[in-house]
Amino acid sequence: MKIHCYEVGKLRSNAYLLENEQTKEGILIDCGGEGAHLARMIVQSGIDLKGILLTHGHADHIEGVEGFLNAIKCPVYIHEDDLAYLVRPEWNHSPDIYGKVICLDIGAISLQDGEQLELAGLTVEVLHTPGHTLGSACFKVEDCLFTGDTLFRDTIGGDFPPHGDTELEIHSIRQKLFAIEGDLICYPGHGEPTSLDYERKFNMYCRI
Repeated sequence: MKIHCYEVGKLRSNAYLLENEQTKEGILIDCGGEGAHLARMIVQSGIDLKGILLTHGHADHIEGVEGFLNAIKCPVYIHEDDLAYLVRPEWNHSPDIYGKVICLDIGAISLQDGEQLELAGLTVEVLHTPGHTLGSACFKVEDCLFTGDTLFRDTIGGDFPPHGDTELEIHSIRQKLFAIEGDLICYPGHGEPTSLDYERKFNMYCRI
């Protein structure tokens, strides 16, 4: 698996393209701004995109979805508890961040904790990690963990109204992510990669 990272949109969120080099198929994890541009790059690369996985429903991670789908038709997946964020601007904070309303009626497919998806010849495990949003989720693929805004290097995503809960987020990290055996590379929704072992030892919010 080859990972391509694109820093996109006003808040510079990370969109990750997971490429199965054997099949030339791929998965996109999060789609911040510049969705149409992302789609063009994927088309030019020759990768057959099989789906978009959203770590959560905040505007800076979903802004580009509509433009992307206008260029590449594919299913969009999000945890069931964040489905409402796609159509409720007061929850996804699009008026606050962008001064516009983002309401995505796209028939997104709901995910549940512990579910395993087979996409692009890759196995994706869904880990529900509420706290940043109701349905924040991390995705484990091979020895990589895509943590959205749940876990960053040296910090966490924090709480945002109306449903953010820092204590719950810390609990999710400790009980779900730090409980994973061994070390994994963590690819967050903003900033640089880190690792589970590093965060277990040094993250001041949730180290163990």
